[in-house]
Amino acid sequence: MSIKFTLPTNLSHLKLGEAIAFQGISDNGVTKVELLADDKFKLGETGVYDGTWTISYPFNRAGKRRIVANGLDANQQQISSDAVDVFLVGARQNELGIDIYSNNGDSIDWQTVKNSDISFAFAKATEGETFVDSQFAKHWKSMKAAGLIRGAYHFFRPLKDPKLQADNFLKKIQDLEIGDLPPVLDIEHYPEKIALEWQQVSLNQRIDIVQQWLDKVESATGRKPIIYTSPSFWDEYMEDSQAFINYPLWLAHYTDKPEPTVPANNWGGKGWTIWQYTESGTVAGVNGFVDRNRFNSSFDDLVAFVKDSLIA
Repeated sequence: MSIKFTLPTNLSHLKLGEAIAFQGISDNGVTKVELLADDKFKLGETGVYDGTWTISYPFNRAGKRRIVANGLDANQQQISSDAVDVFLVGARQNELGIDIYSNNGDSIDWQTVKNSDISFAFAKATEGETFVDSQFAKHWKSMKAAGLIRGAYHFFRPLKDPKLQADNFLKKIQDLEIGDLPPVLDIEHYPEKIALEWQQVSLNQRIDIVQQWLDKVESATGRKPIIYTSPSFWDEYMEDSQAFINYPLWLAHYTDKPEPTVPANNWGGKGWTIWQYTESGTVAGVNGFVDRNRFNSSFDDLVAFVKDSLIA
């Protein structure tokens, strides 16, 4: 006994405010279908006629949703299910996100995070040649289950082999999917011991080792990585170089101004893609302070950014 979606297809982009028709087929054992969003919110139910069913529902909030169709038999017992992920797109600007690592704890309620108007999230995966964040695997799986657009980042160590660092990261993101954010390289001079490491490397060497990591990860994943950094690091340690302006910029700058200071001549005129605007934000579902971020456009453009990061 089985049930299957026929429309919409997986990872479809659907418009807010319109009644979306979810359609499918099932065999004779299924007499009724119930439709759920994110395994929690019931969208409707219907009978099965000639092996087909349709349930329509209008959404009013942008985001990624997992839609589950449960097939029930004549005794109202669930006997089959199928699921699709869809993107609901709207006109809101500056989609909101967070980023976390092991210090944020292991008890993050990712469904509550998503319901707090958060569209995307990054988790620390690795650092250096061998370190793996103890909470990454759990958060990586849970972010997907909650329907967030997820991403992973590697914290770069300038005195470690960049290719071995790339290998460390790639081992942890082998299940990177088309709908996930591109890989991220975290380049910064905090804490102080990291600054001391950068001081032992010349500018040309800094550019070279960063490029080696980017090249290896891009080749392995087919995705153009994001660079995470700060204006102060880029000015002091990269001498405001424009060597990496073809990579999307995730900028950490905590300021009361409406826009961050963007290095490298406004990143070659392209500006910031993601802005980490505070390290002391709060979000329901996360205990204590958490980094908060903005994507520099609408949810529709966030989805397009993810898609466009794929290398042709």
